[in-house]
Amino acid sequence: MTLIKKHRKNLIKKFEFTYKKEVIYIKVKKNKLSKSYKLSLDKKDLNGLVSIPYYIKYEDGAKFARDNLEWISGEIEKLKPIIKINNGAKIRFFDDILKIKYITSSTNKIRLAHNVLEISSKKKHSDILLKWIKNEVRKSSSMAINEFSRKLNVKVSKIKISNSFSYWGSCNSKNEISINWRLIFCPQFVLNYIIAHELSHLIEFNHSKNFWNLVDKLITNRLDAQKWLKQNDNYMYRLRLD
Repeated sequence: MTLIKKHRKNLIKKFEFTYKKEVIYIKVKKNKLSKSYKLSLDKKDLNGLVSIPYYIKYEDGAKFARDNLEWISGEIEKLKPIIKINNGAKIRFFDDILKIKYITSSTNKIRLAHNVLEISSKKKHSDILLKWIKNEVRKSSSMAINEFSRKLNVKVSKIKISNSFSYWGSCNSKNEISINWRLIFCPQFVLNYIIAHELSHLIEFNHSKNFWNLVDKLITNRLDAQKWLKQNDNYMYRLRLD
């Protein structure tokens, strides 16, 4: 066990372990809401993450991670290999398979024709692509939100596009809806399910029978969407922009 560094502001220490000849990094974070050890995976950086109460030593949190290296290693393997979205890649964008084509140009422009997505730029093409992706997710989300909110008689105050590595959608008491931009990599009916799910939470803040009845009022293929997400969520997190 090797201590890498400590982030004082966020009360985080980072440790390094070797498991089956592979280096695994573990972040141990103190959380005032934690009552016991909690182990998860940081899908962005592919690190193990241990949340501990304030009174627990960082080293004890690291030992807890060490005892669970087999699980952490297995979860990391599910996110490998990382898939780079770069020039020439063919990627699902909602219900279409598009080929990415980078063009060096003095102007920033995106053109979609014949299932080829051309990104023209003299800067970093991936930044232009990400901006386009977020706009597309916002447009598709807005259409579904407008339709579903009328059926539920709720009003959404704001639509946010998130970069989360832990949730696909969320809502809050201000009636703001957050949608993960990575949902562009799933079929449209899956995005619609996430939106139906979050809008229904504006009425039922639980997962009761009444809640699921609201979701099913909006869409007819909830189980298919849940199955697709279960089978493909790691794939969507594996997709990374340059």
